[in-house]
Amino acid sequence: MRGSIAIVKKEVRTYFASPVAYVVLGVFLFLMGVIFAKFVALYQQYNMAQQFGQAQGITLDKLATYLYQNMAFILCFVTPFLTMRLFSEEKRQNTLELLLTAPLRESELVIGKFLSALTLMLIMLIVSFIYVLFMVLWGNPELKIIGSTYLGLALASACYVSLGALISAMTSSQAIAAIWTFIALLFLWLLQTLGNGISASLGPIQWGPTLVYISPLGHFNSFTEGLIHVKDIVYFVSFTLFTLFLTHRVVESNRWR
Repeated sequence: MRGSIAIVKKEVRTYFASPVAYVVLGVFLFLMGVIFAKFVALYQQYNMAQQFGQAQGITLDKLATYLYQNMAFILCFVTPFLTMRLFSEEKRQNTLELLLTAPLRESELVIGKFLSALTLMLIMLIVSFIYVLFMVLWGNPELKIIGSTYLGLALASACYVSLGALISAMTSSQAIAAIWTFIALLFLWLLQTLGNGISASLGPIQWGPTLVYISPLGHFNSFTEGLIHVKDIVYFVSFTLFTLFLTHRVVESNRWR
């Protein structure tokens, strides 16, 4: 793990020594600010409806689902900018071969690169707590739901970063890595909607439920409701580990080229 820790320190310093971390954090906060303004408008409508007895069954936590789902989607948007350079920049500068000849295992390199980008994602989640603070000041949200939601966001972020790392390892172009990472993440999100409209089956396999299960959206929604299911945790952890395994294989293949 020493090699991974060294990679994490180096990559995090690189992020903050360049405009990347500040631009991504700024874009994230700007987009979240726009979404939060919409959430505030919804909350005001909710308060007004409550005064006239027309908000039965609606709670602050249900309204906050709008905020959480959009936050998860915004993380899909910013992930490519954090992961695009993880391996593609090393390949472009021909420094990946140097790393592979150093006393550093491929697994340590992959884990270190993964954790460095995930660290920035978690920093963004921590900064976003400012919106939770406003919710606590305005109303009485359930802290259990907030906690489970942020657990879901952290697990989803790990999936996003692992997929971005895999795509970055497959190309030497940062632009191509960013574009394909965003396309892949967007496709995974759309599988939820696509699966709901499919009733076809192939033997015992029903395509609709299968596509819905592959999409991270349905698994994340359970966390926003305060529900922590083992199957959802297994999905996120398995997705992350499998994608990191593929990344390791791709990086390892460079040793023999």
